[in-house]
Amino acid sequence: MGRAANRSPERTRRVGPARSASRIGAWLAIAVALLIAAGGKALAVEVSGKLLLATYRPEPTAPVEQAFLWEIENGVKEVTAERVEAQRELAVVLIGEGSTTLPERVEVAFSGGGLLPSTIVVRPNTTLLFRNEDEIAHELYAEGVEGFAAEGTSPRGRRSVVLKEAGTFALRDRIITHLTGYVHVMENVIAVASPDGSGQFVFPEVPAGKYTLKVLHGPSEIASQTIEVGTRELTIDPLTLAVAPKGDKAASKAK
Repeated sequence: MGRAANRSPERTRRVGPARSASRIGAWLAIAVALLIAAGGKALAVEVSGKLLLATYRPEPTAPVEQAFLWEIENGVKEVTAERVEAQRELAVVLIGEGSTTLPERVEVAFSGGGLLPSTIVVRPNTTLLFRNEDEIAHELYAEGVEGFAAEGTSPRGRRSVVLKEAGTFALRDRIITHLTGYVHVMENVIAVASPDGSGQFVFPEVPAGKYTLKVLHGPSEIASQTIEVGTRELTIDPLTLAVAPKGDKAASKAK
């Protein structure tokens, strides 16, 4: 018994340092992993900017059927100018190489007799989920898109469509004929932002690199510029929006 008791302290002294070294190694590994993760996150920075909405005058759109009273010159009231509801009608996108955080499913609402948003930008093989928040039914369709024939969506109903091929496609409604929308299926889009009512937009986390920033309105590209993102937050100078010349609208096959 005495010998066993005498050996116990020595055994404890020999094993103790090894265990301590193992624990220190584990903590070092955790610290290194946290530093690597923090470093990787630091390379993804916020990119923000503003669209100059006040000076933007979109092309007048021809009514699908009979014009509304405020769209007809009658000698009494001036014709209402085209106005842009930025959050609904405009999309700001970043085009470039690299990974994306865009979701595989994007939700679009029928709201106020229209689409929200009405300019939609996704990558190929994205699922569009349409929610009907109106009190009336809709029959949305897109010509030339497989699986996107006119189909009824009742109030509070839902409908899903998978967009497989790149391109720019017009959205129409058989019931609400003045409803219009456009979906851009783009292979190299990495981020999409919706401006607020004042034109402000934000991309929360953008990896360092060179990108093309584009602003889309319906089928048209109304602004484009190259930006370079580094390791610090980037604020882009205010962007002037210009109507695309006729014949220079978004191509039927988006890049």
